[in-house]
Amino acid sequence: MTALPSQKLPWRDLYPPAMTASMLAFAGLPLYIHAPRYYTEDMGIGIAQLGLILLIARMIDSFQDPLIGRYADRWQNFRDVWALGAGFLLIIGILILFAPADWGEPLPRLLIGLLAAFTGFSSLQIVLYDHGLAQGNRLGGDSHTRVALWREAGGLMGVCLAASAPGLFAWMMGASIAYISYALLFVIFCLVTLNIMRGHWLTSGGTNTKPMGWVDAVAAKGVRPVLFFGFVNTMPTAVTSTLFLFFVADVIEADVHAGPMLIVFFSCAALAAPLWARLADRLGRKWALTTGMSLSIPVFIWAYLLGSGDVIPFYVIAAGSGAALGADMTLTPALLAERIRGGGGKVFSIWTFLQKSALAAAAGLTLPLLALSGYQPGLTQHQTLSVAYALVPCGLKVIAIVVLLSMINEQGEK
Repeated sequence: MTALPSQKLPWRDLYPPAMTASMLAFAGLPLYIHAPRYYTEDMGIGIAQLGLILLIARMIDSFQDPLIGRYADRWQNFRDVWALGAGFLLIIGILILFAPADWGEPLPRLLIGLLAAFTGFSSLQIVLYDHGLAQGNRLGGDSHTRVALWREAGGLMGVCLAASAPGLFAWMMGASIAYISYALLFVIFCLVTLNIMRGHWLTSGGTNTKPMGWVDAVAAKGVRPVLFFGFVNTMPTAVTSTLFLFFVADVIEADVHAGPMLIVFFSCAALAAPLWARLADRLGRKWALTTGMSLSIPVFIWAYLLGSGDVIPFYVIAAGSGAALGADMTLTPALLAERIRGGGGKVFSIWTFLQKSALAAAAGLTLPLLALSGYQPGLTQHQTLSVAYALVPCGLKVIAIVVLLSMINEQGEK
């Protein structure tokens, strides 16, 4: 497809989806990072039980994504109503998950809350990516990178807010109500964001070239290799995000630094994202992405060597790995978007399905295996945790780099 001349999109058209991404990230970080720790330490769920519940919830969430994508394409003219319903589900799920620890039985509460939150999150995320695809198609040229940059930068700011909020609320109001305070703040954030985005959803209708069935949408040149690469490349991040809080608490023994470390990690990702976009303009997205992915490997090998009290080195590792993540978050969605020729909702639903399958596999395999090895959160400093958190992701990242270099061409690059 011949690239259209690149045009500029006013910031007023870019900031509403960026704010939506920020709101989703504000919900997503606690879902994937804080909830596992909250339910093991505050609510007494065993780590093996937690892994099983996370696996079930994430697999259900993954398998419903293609259905969500199908209806997202079919109901493009009703995106405002769609977003309102999805936001309501996400709010309900977050409130159930992070209500005070003595409100209800932990296991059913965890499962119901995760399913509601995941469904709302997925429904918003898929149409947000499809909206970005439409914006990039209208702009032409290398604009898919620019649209992705705004969206992912917004998401990274939301992650930084989410990383700091529980600790800040615990300091201000006490640990017992920190998470419910976060949940109530999220309700406000979500409602304000949906109001700002109202009317912008419809700008994506009718711009995604043409309607397509599943087979034709996925069969477009270059789509399937990027989908496969996205799955493989999500696996290292899925493992580290599942184990991050456990590693900080039981290996570094610096639980109080977990929030600030997350802020450093995602702040560096946000700051590095424009630099990766500029590098992509010079080298192409594929080679810029390869550079970013390669950076993360020595960083995590260093993490394996750390132990109790190595707080400053781990802040440096958080900064380096965050900068590397900026390439993944900005360039990988742009690689996919430029290859889509129709059926954007369907393609992005498969994209989210594969990413969530990686998260489900990470939680469903690593947590039970750690339990079998004898690791108990808060009680043991286990070498297996260091291997799982640092070395396993390095191996997975090497595999992802091989897939990127061998399967993905520079199609559509400048």
